[in-house]
Amino acid sequence: MISTTRQPQPAGRRVVIEPSASYLDTRNSYVPAEFQHDFDVAECALDEQLETLQRQYATASRAASKARFELELLEKRTDLHPHVIAQAKRQRAAADTRCQRLIRAIDALEERLENE
Repeated sequence: MISTTRQPQPAGRRVVIEPSASYLDTRNSYVPAEFQHDFDVAECALDEQLETLQRQYATASRAASKARFELELLEKRTDLHPHVIAQAKRQRAAADTRCQRLIRAIDALEERLENE
């Protein structure tokens, strides 16, 4: 039962008592009718964000693969200065790190979508 405090009202006036915000927080599936459109838009935005992250991951994965391949080719050469190989290693590490971060973001967003 919702408890609310009522203010004295003049005779003949009706008072509409809305549920408190704390009550609304206890019902996860409750979406007021006037906010249903906003809720649907928010869900679509999450889907679009997930698609964007997946495209970014695909691009980052290709970049990481290319960086690994280039590093392997550079390491076979003997005529290069060591700083060139060090730079290629940093690029490969950065590409791998980006892939890992994107996977974590995708996993978190997918979990959020499943829980809603």
